[in-house]
Amino acid sequence: MAGWDAATGLLPLLLAYARIQACVLAMPGFGEAFLTARVKVGLAAALTPMFAVPVAATMPDAGALALLVGAELLTGLLLGIAVRLLALSLDIAATALAQSASLAQIMGISPDMPPHPIGNLVHLAGLAVLMAMGLPVLLCRLLADSFALRGLGGAWPRAEEAWRAIPPLVADSFALAMLLAAPFILGGFLFQALSGVVARVMPALPVVFLAAPAAILLALVALALLTPGILALWADHVLSAGPGTP
Repeated sequence: MAGWDAATGLLPLLLAYARIQACVLAMPGFGEAFLTARVKVGLAAALTPMFAVPVAATMPDAGALALLVGAELLTGLLLGIAVRLLALSLDIAATALAQSASLAQIMGISPDMPPHPIGNLVHLAGLAVLMAMGLPVLLCRLLADSFALRGLGGAWPRAEEAWRAIPPLVADSFALAMLLAAPFILGGFLFQALSGVVARVMPALPVVFLAAPAAILLALVALALLTPGILALWADHVLSAGPGTP
């Protein structure tokens, strides 16, 4: 009787938890480094009973169990990475716009967020907008679709499926990032071009000392005006891409 209870109760919970936990760790918002492990584990544990269904009548041996858990971990990881790739477009756009406005360096090292204040601000604002617009609902919908398409204890995800799905997501993410940062990139280019023309026409005028503060001021004003629209467009794109993720 004890073996039957373990097979019908613990095994589905273990496999479902493995997939959900991997997805949560890779998802934007839920998998951020500033969240404690206790929060991530608690979220996955709370969602596990919703998706755990009976998968086998007997408990497999250690080797077979490791393979089953590995398949579930990889499936959940691919789900979270698909959404993470789209969400990274905001950090790329923030870095591009900050660089075009002379507010950051091109290269930087930061384990958690973009290496400049503008990127940190936009990153946190984007996470807040995602949560408010339904990121938890997206997580549940992704998991429900995943368990419907690939049940517990199924085969490992095929490499060709991931190869077909991930490159379009990367291209879409970069295209979205350039679209979000386009006003700042084009505005910075036009401002620099105008500064160069003024410098040629009036060589005695200290254009650098006048143009640098003006460029930063205009960039901050444009950031304050355009950030709501940028975040809304980005969040809508990320959330609407949920059903199409692998």
